[in-house]
Amino acid sequence: MRHSPVLLSAALTLAAFAAVPTAPAIAAPANAPVCALFAYQPTREGNILTASGGRTGCLNTATVTVRVVVEQKDAAPKVIGELAQSGTEIKLHTKAPCNTGGTIKVHTETISSTGATAQSPSTTFEKC
Repeated sequence: MRHSPVLLSAALTLAAFAAVPTAPAIAAPANAPVCALFAYQPTREGNILTASGGRTGCLNTATVTVRVVVEQKDAAPKVIGELAQSGTEIKLHTKAPCNTGGTIKVHTETISSTGATAQSPSTTFEKC
């Protein structure tokens, strides 16, 4: 009696799957949180600069620092405002005076105790 090679191959494949126990695949839920830092461009209201930043989607606790940073042409950037908080979900609004009378270029910097950082694009303010 002659057996079909296709049927024999299919039977062997099925037997192999039946003999090997398999564990169900476990995938992360589609809506699993993604831990990320954010840093929004600074804003100005009168003579007050505000930098907003923080972290979102995080399950672990960390300390987050949000800074108002003035960029300087011939020197290191200067931190003129800073606020820190520990937690999992954090949103901070750091304020700093706008009283130099000149034009300044400022950005927001968000730093986590985990080592992650985020920086906003720079904003230029006149007569600050």
